[in-house]
Amino acid sequence: MIITFGTQKGGTGKTTLAIAFANYISGISERKVNVFDFDFQKSFYYKWKEDEQSELPKLYDVEIIDDENKQPFSDFEHLIEMKESEDINIFDLAGTLDARYSDLLIYSDFILIPFEYSNVSAKSTLVFINFLGLLESQAERIFIRSKYDKGYKYQNQEGMDAEISKYGVILKSPVFKRNCLQTIDTRKLSYEQKYAVKNAFAELVDYINYALEINI
Repeated sequence: MIITFGTQKGGTGKTTLAIAFANYISGISERKVNVFDFDFQKSFYYKWKEDEQSELPKLYDVEIIDDENKQPFSDFEHLIEMKESEDINIFDLAGTLDARYSDLLIYSDFILIPFEYSNVSAKSTLVFINFLGLLESQAERIFIRSKYDKGYKYQNQEGMDAEISKYGVILKSPVFKRNCLQTIDTRKLSYEQKYAVKNAFAELVDYINYALEINI
């Protein structure tokens, strides 16, 4: 299967969520997890390389996509093989629209879209949704409330939820705003980090199992 983390705007915690999910799913599933870093900054990959100094065991491998490769998924057979594989293939995309990964967005099983309750995030999320529509992507779109502060009343939450829910599923459980997530590594989830993401990720896994009629 292919699970892709994508947005049109950086700063929503996309890579942090991708790392946290890769760690989380590695801990609960017996399936092999493969990660592909398509972000220009390669934050996921560099963090994974940095963590090679850790005494903790490696949970998964991370590959980078060559910046000079204008058509990284021109081999559709390989893309389809990943989609049909029992492996969990996780992609972290750049926080900008790029035609180079359009094929990936078309053939992904799930596109996970983190967003925040701000006007900028709302507009960029809708731009990304429109881009997926132009590509005629059939991937399931799952929206994750990121950096959510449960002590703050978001004035635009109801309206934004109503609009976004027209295009996919919004997880009921948010990923809470926690400083501990800023120090995440690729080898584990600390107790505090797991607390911040566990409800959202458990809901996400349940949805994936239901949608694909599997048990990951």
